Amino acid sequence: MDNLFKNLSFPVNYWHEEGGPLRSMTPLSSLGFIPRKTGWVSSQFDTANFSLILNGGGEFHRKGHCWKVEAPCVITQLDGDYLEYGPSEPHEYWTELYLVYSSGLMPRFVQCGFIEESRPVWPISNPSALSPLLEELARCLASKEKSARIDRIAERLILETLLPPHVSASSLISKAMDAIQTNWQSPPNLESLASKCNMSVSTFQRRWNEAMGITPARYALGLRLQEACRLLIETSNSISEVANACGFEDEFYFSRCFRRQFGIPPRTYRKEHLIRSGRAV
Repeated sequence: MDNLFKNLSFPVNYWHEEGGPLRSMTPLSSLGFIPRKTGWVSSQFDTANFSLILNGGGEFHRKGHCWKVEAPCVITQLDGDYLEYGPSEPHEYWTELYLVYSSGLMPRFVQCGFIEESRPVWPISNPSALSPLLEELARCLASKEKSARIDRIAERLILETLLPPHVSASSLISKAMDAIQTNWQSPPNLESLASKCNMSVSTFQRRWNEAMGITPARYALGLRLQEACRLLIETSNSISEVANACGFEDEFYFSRCFRRQFGIPPRTYRKEHLIRSGRAV
């Protein structure tokens, strides 16, 4: 992070275009970057500010209350607030990117949900999502581009800090995956799987497909065929016995599924792998 802004002079008095397609309704007044903040601030503010604490930590005192500051997080300094804040043990410093706005923009920030009286400090749940925005901000500042792009990047930064943690599609359907793996011999029941994930059937199917790229039935079939491969190599069971052990009532249906998956019938698969392993056919 320090390297992104090391060649820039901070704080930056910011300009913005009058009009234009990128014109923001929340133009910045200035912004600044402090790579190793060690001192405390004790001041009353007449602006509306957002400070992104990117590493380190300390304390934030406001109206007799104390909040712990632990990076990555955001602290706010609002018009009329008398605040005391700064690094404290076990942290020697913190890294801060601050965005300064006119106090007249506070009603708009409240309307957008960027400011809440009871929440002057909040954690950043998706810090990795900030990196491309911070890199874009550094490039724009370095180029001294006179556009409202920086205003828009700042808006996106604040919004990104407020978004809930990203939950991957695979984690959302993990309970269903566990259920299928536990009962791999039986065809999956969509209603039961959706219920385990606290979703409707349609939502579950969409989430599952996003994560897996195949249907639950196809996923379960793959598990059954994997077990069939193991039994064909490690046991002398007949093809019919292998099929039954893997949940196939019909040997011929099992053979069709096996060939579709691996390109060869079960007997050929067994023969080829036993020869490779040096075992007698």
